Amino acid sequence: MENAAENCLHLKGLRVVPGSRFQCPVCNVCLDLEGVERWVRAAEKSRDGAYSIVEGDEFVQIMRDEWQREVYRRRKVLYELRNVPRAAIARPEMILISYDVAQEAYECRIFYKEPRPVWGADRISVEAALDAILALRWHPDPNVRLASNKAEEFHTLRLRLVEQNALPPPRRVFYQNEF
Repeated sequence: MENAAENCLHLKGLRVVPGSRFQCPVCNVCLDLEGVERWVRAAEKSRDGAYSIVEGDEFVQIMRDEWQREVYRRRKVLYELRNVPRAAIARPEMILISYDVAQEAYECRIFYKEPRPVWGADRISVEAALDAILALRWHPDPNVRLASNKAEEFHTLRLRLVEQNALPPPRRVFYQNEF
């Protein structure tokens, strides 16, 4: 594992990316399944090392409990990644795109009919500039790419209405039949 992966706790979990790999949204490091297993084993090794510390004060017990919680968290991430269906992609039921005037950005919320996939995004923010929106077209998650297409459509509509001196809408909902 690289240094970035060793130092990062991957607190936001890992996402599935093409090629049977998993990416941390915090440090952007990609791991294969064996890399995720090594990451879990590193926590187990640290936890086991904490048990070898001589019995003493309550601080040692707190440290052991924290390592045990970290092992449970990492194992949960590993089990979720093992159970991700590779072929099935959950299609969104609806995408809501809102324009934030203060930040000059679009917030895209992705709603699913079935439970949201563990690896899937449910909310993304993108700067209200065509270059930033188009950059999301190469995102590994197909639903983020779909949301970027709809954000581009909404961005174009807003620009056209502003040019016509009409009041642009603050939000737009795209339903499944519009994908």
